[in-house]
Amino acid sequence: MSHMIDENLMIRYFSGTSSVEDRRQLLAWIAENPENENHLFVLKDLYDANHLHHLYKEAETKKGWEKIYRHITSSTRPEPKNRRWIRTFTRYAAVFMLGTLITSLFTYYLVRSGEKPPAAIAGLCEVQTAKGERAMVTLPDGSVVKLNACSRLSYSSDFGKKDRNLRFTGEGYFDVHTNPQMPFTVKTAGLNIKAFGTTFNVKAYEDENDVETTLIEGSVFIESQTNQPIATLKPNQTITIPKSHVKKEQPADPSENLQPARPAKKPTTDQPVLTENIRQEIYTSWKDDKWVIKAENMESLMRKIERKYDVTVSIKDESVKKYVFSGTLKSYPLEQVLEVLSLNAPIRFAIKENHVEITEDKQLKIKYEKLIHSPQ
Repeated sequence: MSHMIDENLMIRYFSGTSSVEDRRQLLAWIAENPENENHLFVLKDLYDANHLHHLYKEAETKKGWEKIYRHITSSTRPEPKNRRWIRTFTRYAAVFMLGTLITSLFTYYLVRSGEKPPAAIAGLCEVQTAKGERAMVTLPDGSVVKLNACSRLSYSSDFGKKDRNLRFTGEGYFDVHTNPQMPFTVKTAGLNIKAFGTTFNVKAYEDENDVETTLIEGSVFIESQTNQPIATLKPNQTITIPKSHVKKEQPADPSENLQPARPAKKPTTDQPVLTENIRQEIYTSWKDDKWVIKAENMESLMRKIERKYDVTVSIKDESVKKYVFSGTLKSYPLEQVLEVLSLNAPIRFAIKENHVEITEDKQLKIKYEKLIHSPQ
């Protein structure tokens, strides 16, 4: 057990008015218990956040932690008997910096991927991954596809002879064997994504509203399945295409084509969005033993956690869904991932078998707000 530290001392440190003696006390307190450094880190992040509003923008506190660590260690000259605590503290800080417990960043605990043979049914080959599973498939033409959890890939048994067409849902990383005479076509959610010899990532889950295509190398051409051109991508570009946009290209009733022409409508939010000069690993790191995220809200992250860990997640408080996170971590179990999240936001979690319930920790939020408003 460690003693409680004077909150006014923390406030003086956060506001830049602390003395050398204050910082020495703070360093000694941190050395008492690893939980103390976590507590300090959360309080500093919240103090800087102006009443927790940063949680709705982006909680990325690695730099903040490094600044705290440098400030404390460079501003104090502890006696030799305390040096062993400095070494301990440095070790903990290094662990944070290496990605084992970086606040506001969390883990993607990946099941090791391996080659998965397709199941052949009536001339159709299919590979499907369940929750908590990844797979790699080598197609007859030599192309390789890595599948994320909850994905399905199907193609004809004569794939590569007359055409290279396949159907796909989920998320996949495609490394396409070059064949200028025969395009490689991914059919998904009303789209045709065409390539000849290219590396690209497609995210097209059935329970999501958009299809996202990211080009790594080469080029891809995207059109609707009614052959309406949408985009040609260059390397380091990603395009997000709302499914509602694609549906406009495909009238349910052919008689709609006979109706009088209507005035063109102004662009709406269902238009495709092209992003250039992307950081590729944000879109493709799922296939490796890490998970890189950037400005992703809690609701979106929980969908990914459901697929990755084969659980269901319920968020009881709407405000929690808006918390936003960025960062990178590696291979942690579910409970530790949630624990890291709880270090950055006033939340509680409970795991019962394969269900996770997340609620807002209102008392903790009030406590931090009181601390921020305390007189200095």
